[in-house]
Formats: sequence, structure tokens, C-alpha cells
Amino acid sequence: MGIDVGTQLVQAYLQANGYFTVADYPLVEVAKSQVVRSVTDLDMLAFRFAGQSVDSGKSKQQKVVGPMVLTPDAALRCPQQGTDMIVAEVKQGRARVNSASRNPRVLEAALSRFGCCEPGDANRVVSELLQHGQTRVMHGHKIRMVLFASSGERAPAGWHLVYLEQVFMFLDQLLREHQSNWRSIDFHDPALAWLSLLQKSKLSLQIDSSN
Repeated sequence: MGIDVGTQLVQAYLQANGYFTVADYPLVEVAKSQVVRSVTDLDMLAFRFAGQSVDSGKSKQQKVVGPMVLTPDAALRCPQQGTDMIVAEVKQGRARVNSASRNPRVLEAALSRFGCCEPGDANRVVSELLQHGQTRVMHGHKIRMVLFASSGERAPAGWHLVYLEQVFMFLDQLLREHQSNWRSIDFHDPALAWLSLLQKSKLSLQIDSSN
């Protein structure tokens, strides 16, 4: 089964903000009998390194850029200094969090396998994440819990909430600002492709902010 449309949208948003992303990160369990079963998956893991630039700087005549901004969207609350890692939950409906994202065993396994913290430090990292929604690891970078949803008044304690309305508007504005450069590009990312097609067809998003 492919990635759902909400996760595709959030993945395009995070990548545009300079994050490397892994969607539907799988976790499996191996029993003593060597039976392997799928436990769950996390909607999104994303990592943004400090000191990013959208300009390769190798040539004044030609440069390689992508659908990415140098200054991240303020709604994302990306730290101005240092490296940032996000463990994200994506909901097309109201803001809520699956049990997997609150399961210490699941988070410890994911963060250890992803290589963002030492196995011996994973217990402390996960404990602080579950209590405060964010923490720093021994390597110095920050890990945050972020919930993307289309409605709802708040996220769990410590989690940062970003509405999908903001994600849509950010990507739509990004494509419009660079329309002259990217008009001839056929994006392979599903979310960017649909938004780009809307603009090429001279259609626009109309966000209903009354809900």
C-alpha cells in the first residue's frame, strides 16, 4: 500500500523546508521463535542539518536549486541554530496521536535504528520526548514531536501542531513565487505535481478558514 495523500503532502512540505524525510518508517519484531511480524510504522521521520544553502555555489553562470527555501516556514518552528529532527504524526482529520507514537519501545527502536542517538541513550531521549515533546541527544541535535492535522485545537502536551491548511498555503505560495522558473518542470512528487498542475491550469486554492 502506498503512502497516503496526507503524508505525501507533509513530506513535500518538509522537503521544501530543507528536511530529509522517511515516510511510513517500518518497525518489525523478531520473536524468540524467529517469527517476524510487523509491529507498526511511524508516519514520518525528518532531519534538517544546520548551515543549509539553496545555492550550490560552484558556478555564477549556472546553479542547481530545488523547490526548497533557505528560511523555513515560521509555522514549523524550526530551530534557528543547530540540527533538527522531527518525529511526525499526520492526520487528515482532527488532531490526535496514534498509540505507536507514544509507545516507548517503538520510539526507542526507531531512533536507535535511524542512528540519531546511541542505543544506551535512547531510553532517556524517549522518556524526555514523551514528557516534554522535545529533547536534545548526546550528539547535540534536537528531536521534536510534531503533529500535522486538518483540525483540532491542540496537540498532546509538548507536541507542536501544524495545520494542513498552512502546509497547503506554504507549498502553493512557494510554487507561485518561482512560477517563471518552474513552469516547464513536471514534478514527480505527487503533492507538488498536483499543486503545480492546478497553477498551470490557472486554478487556485481557496482555503475556508471558518472551520
